[in-house]
Amino acid sequence: MSAQLKRYLQQYAQWPEPALDEFVACFKTKKLKRGQYLLRAGESCRDFVFLESGCIRYFLPSEIELTVWIAFPGGLGSEVQSFISEQPSRFFLQAIEPVELLTLPKSALLAFYQTVPQSQETIRRIWEEGIVHIIDRMIALQCEPAEQRYRDLICDPDYLRRVPQKYLASYLGITPSSLSRLRRKIK
Repeated sequence: MSAQLKRYLQQYAQWPEPALDEFVACFKTKKLKRGQYLLRAGESCRDFVFLESGCIRYFLPSEIELTVWIAFPGGLGSEVQSFISEQPSRFFLQAIEPVELLTLPKSALLAFYQTVPQSQETIRRIWEEGIVHIIDRMIALQCEPAEQRYRDLICDPDYLRRVPQKYLASYLGITPSSLSRLRRKIK
């Protein structure tokens, strides 16, 4: 049973211990090697995914790949739009390093909604938090200069330690050479 997943869920709602244990016990472990895909564009996300360890990048396929999100341990690893809408994803989700995931099929999650009110409150609050992060990211990409976006990013050392520079540049909306210049300037 994942203590990390339990802590994650408990920060969103007060769960009775037996219900929380039962909920967490329904998750299955999945491992990915570096470079493997959790989801490919055109596939539907059918699982609620918690990232136990490792790092995943969400990117759009194009002539120049666009990294739109990077997920770290202790957080959500689902492609939310596809999960909610049950439509094919536009994104690829790829392991940047070896990854261990905990997955729960959407059907099991919906069954818990009927019997454990805390599950519905928890997931709602997770989605709400995600929406706030996405809005903040959109505003940053449209309104802040690249230097400020980089300064904000380096406040979390996981980005610099775990994410290759080409993915960081894409995530910041700049070229790798621009990122190199920013790094030299800020040192």
